[in-house]
Amino acid sequence: MSFLDKEGHSLLGVGVYTVPQAARLVRLPVASVELVVGPDPTDQTPPRLFPIAVAELDLGFGEKIITFRGLMELWVAAQLRDAGISWPIIRFAGYQASRVLRRRHPLTFGNFRTDGRTVFLSLRQAKRLPKTAIDLLDRQQVFEDVIEQSLRPAIIVRDREGRIQRWFPLGSKRQVVLDPERRFGEPIDPVTGVPTASLSEAFRAEHGNAAAAARWFGATIKAVRDAVLFERWLNKA
Repeated sequence: MSFLDKEGHSLLGVGVYTVPQAARLVRLPVASVELVVGPDPTDQTPPRLFPIAVAELDLGFGEKIITFRGLMELWVAAQLRDAGISWPIIRFAGYQASRVLRRRHPLTFGNFRTDGRTVFLSLRQAKRLPKTAIDLLDRQQVFEDVIEQSLRPAIIVRDREGRIQRWFPLGSKRQVVLDPERRFGEPIDPVTGVPTASLSEAFRAEHGNAAAAARWFGATIKAVRDAVLFERWLNKA
């Protein structure tokens, strides 16, 4: 297969996902994701049409294709939806954050928090100063310490160096990772690189014998069990 998209951009190291694939991974309805994935916003793009994730690749099939970064933007949106925030508010928050941060992809650059009613963008401050945030609905600055009890934990997709490299959807203690540098961002066992779908299929073929399934790929029993758990988690969406 070609490792370039229709415009000649490399597909290596970026992750490649269709809208249905991305929706399944972040556990959102396909119809909702279809509506919030769009082209690059311009200065004239109104808030109600601001894309949550940008369709950055063109494979020539007429489909919207997003990268790993787009997947992580959708994951942030999914966390906000889970907290009860509506799509119009998420779009408006993304629009406002793009203005504050001056970034095309604000959801993967900022630290976001919510109280279930609005979305806050945490601001970087010197250590000696109180932590502050911007309420993205009215652009008012607030002290995080004052409203801390009403806030959910921060939604962050970057590592300590500010990079968006890998995603452990079930947490770092589970052997399931999405890494854009490996198998185009498909969910895999981080040790062997075997797709979780393959490990789960082997588990079923061996009638629930994790040890036998592990031998198919030289994986660990834990890798098989985590893969099965992950595939079941996906199917519950």
